[in-house]
Amino acid sequence: MEWFSQNWVWVLFFAGMIAMHMFGHGGGSGGGHKDPKPSSKDREQRASKQGPDHQH
Repeated sequence: MEWFSQNWVWVLFFAGMIAMHMFGHGGGSGGGHKDPKPSSKDREQRASKQGPDHQH
């Protein structure tokens, strides 16, 4: 118990790091992996801003 009282800051730090990696840095989506595909609403908004001659 003496070791814990001397190193409680490090214990909290590592517990926080583990929690962030498990829960996605506050996202709560399981590891921070989100669907990379934009929603249809995002595509519609983006398409409306681009002219008909827009190419990649």
